[in-house]
Formats: sequence, C-alpha cells, structure tokens
Amino acid sequence: MYTGEDHSTRTETAAYLPIESLPVVQLAQTNPLAQIMGNIDSARVVLVGETHTRLDHHLVQLEILKQMHQKSPKLAVGVEWFQQPFQKHLDAYVAGEISEHEMLKLTGYFERWLFDYRLYQPILQYAREHGIPIIALNASRELMHALSASGFDDLPAELKQQLPESYDWSDKAYEQELRLIFDEHPNYPGKFEDFLRGQLTWDESMAESAAQYLDENPESRMLILAGSGHIMYGYGIPNRIKRRIDVEQLTILVSEDHLPVSENIADFLVLSEEQSLEPAGLIGALLETEGKLLVIKGFSDNSAAKDAGLTKGTVITGVDTETVESFADFKLAVMNKKPGDSIEIHYIDNAEGGSKDSRSITLELR
Repeated sequence: MYTGEDHSTRTETAAYLPIESLPVVQLAQTNPLAQIMGNIDSARVVLVGETHTRLDHHLVQLEILKQMHQKSPKLAVGVEWFQQPFQKHLDAYVAGEISEHEMLKLTGYFERWLFDYRLYQPILQYAREHGIPIIALNASRELMHALSASGFDDLPAELKQQLPESYDWSDKAYEQELRLIFDEHPNYPGKFEDFLRGQLTWDESMAESAAQYLDENPESRMLILAGSGHIMYGYGIPNRIKRRIDVEQLTILVSEDHLPVSENIADFLVLSEEQSLEPAGLIGALLETEGKLLVIKGFSDNSAAKDAGLTKGTVITGVDTETVESFADFKLAVMNKKPGDSIEIHYIDNAEGGSKDSRSITLELR
C-alpha cells in the first residue's frame, strides 16, 4: 500500500516564476527590419549576432550594414571572422590595393576561420565598394591555441604581447553558461579553467579592438558582427566594450532554435526564416598544406577524387589554369563551382615527385 504524502489537497504555491508577468510578442504587430532601423540611430555601437552557418543571418547583417551606412557614412564594421595580426591586409583590401583573392590568402581566411566564405563575401564586398573600414576583432589562432593548454605566464613573449590589457572575471552568470558549453565538449584537451581563460581572451580581445578603434575615431560608429554567444545578454563583447569606453550600444540577434527565450537577451530579435547557400562542388578529399605543397590526406564518402584514382599522398599542383600551392589556393580555385561542374586537377603522385612527373585528370564535382 502507498503510504506517502498525498499532494492532491495541498494549496500552497511552489516558488515558480510568475506566469502572469511573462512578456508576450504579438506577431501580427511586429515591425519590419527597415522600420526599426530608426530606433538605433542614437547607438554608436550596434552588435548583430549570427549563427555562422546561417545564410539568412548574414543577409540580415548585410541589410543592417547598408541601412547604417546610408545614415552614417563614418562607419566601421568590426568582424569576428578575421584575426588582429592581419589588419593591414584588410586595410589594403578596402583601399583597393590588393584583390579579394590576395586578401583571403594573406589573412589566412580558409585556414583560420573555415566557414564558407560565400556567406561573408557580400558584406566584405559592400564594405570595399563603399570604403568602409573592416576591423579584425579576433585574437590570433596561435594565442587561442596556446591558452587552451597553458596559463598566461607560460606564453612566449610574442604571444603575451597579444593579450588584452585587462580582464573581467566577475560575471558568474556568464561563467556558468560557459561551463555548460564546456560540459558538452568532453574531448576538450584542457580543464574548464583553460577553456574559461580562452573564451574570456576571445571576448576581451574583440572588445578591446573595437574600443580602441572607437577611441581613435571619435566621429565614427561601429557595426560589430560576431557569433550570438559573444553578444547575448551583454556577456561577451558588449559589457567588455562598456568597461573600456562609455558609448551607447544596441544588440540585435537573429532567430535561432538554440536561443533561450528571454526579454533581456538582446534589444531586438529579428525573426528570420532559414536560408541556405547552394551546395558547393566538392572533390571529397581531406587536404593539408605542407610547405608549398597541397597534399591529399584522406577521402570522404562518395569521393570524386578517390573514384578518379587519386590516392593519399597525392600532391595537387593546379586546378584548371590556376597554380595551387596551398589550401587557400585550392579553395579560391573551386569556390564558385557547383556539384556537376568539371575541373581539371594537375597533380604529382607524392611529395618526392617533380614537375616532369606532373599529370592531369578531369573529374566531376559532387
């Protein structure tokens, strides 16, 4: 017989959040994006979050960039996608001194950011066409990798120079959010303290880079484009900019399944239907740069390269009429190719081969 407490007649209320005070969004009365742009004119810094792989998120960012630029010609766009040591190459790109291909190679985009460049290309091209400075916000990959396994004191001198001047370790709510993320990655090579140190360096570096530009250019506004996790609740970049320079900020996030429902997550939430890029044409091979050689290290399932007879250790030396010496060269050569397109690959069987051993094969991208 069950002899436990009978809860059916209890009348006291549990300590739940008050339901009657929850905010309600009446979707039929929401404002279009163009209309709310007038509400952000007073903000000197506008931060727009993204999910890196969502095309529609980047289309929202592009539209906000256009709207802000029309009202504020003195505008800079700060981006997470490039790392601070390569700022001079972004400056040269915007100034028209180097091509887009040269900029992508010199900044190490394909090795350092990895996400499909086609997602970001319209934003960068718009900035170049209108002379809008592009500010590299991110810390270098070398610094982030070093901090994932060692403390500040163990860094080599050249990496210590890249550290932000100050850190705020006091935000325990953000620390708890980062701990949840850390717990979802059991294969992370270090302890949580290492992960936290790296994440805060990421945020502080981006905030410091933005604040420095704003301080040096007092008449300019800045649009910051970065992952939503660096913007939501003000945890990452916004609060760390505020600590450095007193400017009005406004945050915008684009709808995504993983975003928690909360009235203080951002100033605005843009409701956007998911859109995707057209599939890219692939050869189905794992490629790695070794010096000035691009080597096949493995194959994916349904690999066009493997079916064409290429093997592990093959060195790709060219695509169509383009010489290939690195992964960036290869990505640039095939970036606008689609499944079903044919390319001619020039190759040698291994790193010991010379130009006299070069061969060519035509394959269809999948």
